[in-house]
Amino acid sequence: MKLAVTLPSIPESIAVARHVLDRLEGSLPDPMLEDMRLLVSEVVTNSIRHAPGGQAVELRIRVDRRLVRVEVEDGGPGFEPPPQGSRSEREAGWGLLLVDRLSDRWGVSAGRTTTVWFEIDRPA
Repeated sequence: MKLAVTLPSIPESIAVARHVLDRLEGSLPDPMLEDMRLLVSEVVTNSIRHAPGGQAVELRIRVDRRLVRVEVEDGGPGFEPPPQGSRSEREAGWGLLLVDRLSDRWGVSAGRTTTVWFEIDRPA
């Protein structure tokens, strides 16, 4: 299953992004879905906060037998995630720390746009 939505770069889009995940109810365990809602909120919030000039944010979700992959893309220039436990990480907030702790894998791809992605393995 694939879901994709283009969100305006406004704070109200954070709730809209969380509700996109409602379409997955019944196909994923509730605790996994709750973790995904939290992580989507954090990553979309970062995109809205840091994307230049109010550019749209793309949310893409792919669900297969083994995992769920979420990608959030914006027009920003990219960034280097701070080293885990660094002072700048503690001052900047908890978003990427949560992504690191609750997902099985995550990363940042930057080029013309920036995509933050994470994957959560589905239970066997």
